Amino acid sequence: MRSVRITGELSYYPERFRSCNVYLLRCFDRAILFDPSLSPEAIESDRPVTMVLATHAHYDHVGAVNAWKEEMPERPFLMHEDDIPMLDDPAVNASVFFGRSATFAHPDQPLTDGEVLSIDHEYDLTVIHTPGHTMGSSCFLIERKDNGKRHPVALITGDTLFDRAWGRTDFVTGDDALMRRSLEGLFRLLSKLPPELPVCPGHSAITTASDACRFLAMSGFSQAR
Repeated sequence: MRSVRITGELSYYPERFRSCNVYLLRCFDRAILFDPSLSPEAIESDRPVTMVLATHAHYDHVGAVNAWKEEMPERPFLMHEDDIPMLDDPAVNASVFFGRSATFAHPDQPLTDGEVLSIDHEYDLTVIHTPGHTMGSSCFLIERKDNGKRHPVALITGDTLFDRAWGRTDFVTGDDALMRRSLEGLFRLLSKLPPELPVCPGHSAITTASDACRFLAMSGFSQAR
């Protein structure tokens, strides 16, 4: 399976059955993987994958995390702390509904809202907690550092925000009121980001900050409550 380039440093493997869109960030001497639903042998990278992150704990987003940990136990897996209980319950993480009842490794580092991860001298990731699809659903803002300034590269949105849609809230731990609040927060964030910034969802096509803002405004998420 071949990846599709989004920016010079970011590419993705489009979703297929039992997997979501899987994103790969290529840094100076390493790579970072977002939503490990594809096994290590399915990912082509000219740099070692040194960190794995998940936007949330549903099976189609973490289905291969055990394989990543088995291949290199010291490679850190990161996910928001509020989704950790889902990893132990096949009904709640939805693996049972994909015909592959499973439990998954716990994150080596639980994430919290607003946390900034320094990947290397060039890239930072900011954690944006967006509960609604699940309690721990999170987005990741990728930024490139240059002369003390941060330049946005892309926003990974998981199953919180898609191209002209948003994530379901009728799964276990889903919450419609929290989803509304999260989408309103994303509108405020996206309205401040470059219009052509790639917005990278867990399913369907890549969109842009301007198109996402237009959709959220038309859907009634542009007003703070």
